[in-house]
Amino acid sequence: MTTGQIEQFHRDGFLVVEDLLPPDLVERLVARFDPLFAGDFETGIYPDEWHWNPYLGKPGAAGQMTGVWKCDRTLFSAMMSPAIGHMAATLEGWHGARLLADGIWQKPGGAKETTLHQDSMYINYHTPPSVVTCWIALSHAVAGASTIEYARGSHQWELSTAVPEFHNQNKSYRSEMEQAAQAVGVDQPDVVQLNIPPGGGVFHHGNTWHGSGKNTMDVVRRSMVLAYVPANAEFQPCGSYVPGGYIAGKYRRQGDNTMDESFFPIVWREDGYRTPFLDHTP
Repeated sequence: MTTGQIEQFHRDGFLVVEDLLPPDLVERLVARFDPLFAGDFETGIYPDEWHWNPYLGKPGAAGQMTGVWKCDRTLFSAMMSPAIGHMAATLEGWHGARLLADGIWQKPGGAKETTLHQDSMYINYHTPPSVVTCWIALSHAVAGASTIEYARGSHQWELSTAVPEFHNQNKSYRSEMEQAAQAVGVDQPDVVQLNIPPGGGVFHHGNTWHGSGKNTMDVVRRSMVLAYVPANAEFQPCGSYVPGGYIAGKYRRQGDNTMDESFFPIVWREDGYRTPFLDHTP
């Protein structure tokens, strides 16, 4: 990461980086989507979240999974990248990066919008509270095909409460973001729809408002998401009420604030340490 890239990340709240994944790996990742959404989990472990499967009779619905690295060896190999974790840590000046959560998205033609939101609304069960997310395009992400979009500079606004509707909106998918903008005196948010080829990605601050519009094209938009926290992160003190922390919280040991590396592995640290099992296919 250059000084200019770091400055841009802190100014805009996001930073596009090309060629995060090679073409052959992108092809292998895409080939795993249909089996995964059909329930073929080769390790025998189910994901933390699983929205949509082909048996529902809703071919135009968006599919989402979280906690996929535990389920699939190909996804595991990409999601544990030390290089991507290093980039995330460098952007925020961390000494290391821990993978808190992952996700895959599949949005066929006609799939609805994903409400603009802030990741910190949902990733808030740890301290220190910093979050960096890497969104990676596994198909060509363009305007009209539900590419990711950002409200530039919105990481400097106040952190809002979780949006009430995420997948199926009864109002504009930008409305929650627009209300947050008005609350801080921003009348016309600068919303940027990105153009990212397969294998390219974008890092964004945990407080940056982002989401995606409806897929109006006859293509399937696929993407992979990696959410990082500092390597030294721990759970918030026992007894703290943390709305939105239900995924991370279920892996917490009774009376212990430590984040178990079995579930929250350290993918990169400046002293060369990585969680030992990461360099062995599960």
